[in-house]
Amino acid sequence: MISLTRAQAVAMAFDWRSNVSLARETAGVISERVFLGRYFPGQVLAQQRLSEELGVSRTPLREALTMLEHEGVLQLDAHGRATVASMDATDLSEALEIRELLESAACGNAIRRISRSMLEDLRRALGNPESATPNNASKVHQLLLSSSGNRYFQGFSTLVRMTEEVHLPATAGYPANAGKLRNLQRGILDKLVEADGKAAQRRVHEYFNELHLHLATKERPDQ
Repeated sequence: MISLTRAQAVAMAFDWRSNVSLARETAGVISERVFLGRYFPGQVLAQQRLSEELGVSRTPLREALTMLEHEGVLQLDAHGRATVASMDATDLSEALEIRELLESAACGNAIRRISRSMLEDLRRALGNPESATPNNASKVHQLLLSSSGNRYFQGFSTLVRMTEEVHLPATAGYPANAGKLRNLQRGILDKLVEADGKAAQRRVHEYFNELHLHLATKERPDQ
């Protein structure tokens, strides 16, 4: 049986925590590149190249890729090869159904918990309807989940970002609908300001109904 000194045990614990932190940081860098469109759905990410680009060893990189697989950003095959997650129209529609349920429920909690600062954050994220961006649209829905005060709701922020920033913008004709979608988001905010939870939930359903209508009348997402 190997006996460790206290100093050795502390050093090993420190190394382990550092490694986990590095893996989390690496996962964050990779996911941001996906959200920004630098890595696109269906793209294969070679581990050797990623390791060289990011300046990390293979162990924390593999841990980062596993994290991102669990979060739905990447898909890993049996050989550990990473591919940026893709969604066809059916997958995207099903993901939106989950989000609709979550965000509608979040409105009920938000009415009781939302603060003035959170409302200001929502206003800033909405900005000008004419200058709507996928990133800002994503922030609105992330803030809605966050304002619920329910940490389980907040755990779906990656799903929000993948659908709003990656997969929806890839659908045909989406830019033409961005202004209308932003106005629907504004309607959710207006009802939260009025502390009318039922009306806010109705606005959430209107938003997702518009997205489902968009998917039903457009071609599959571009790959």
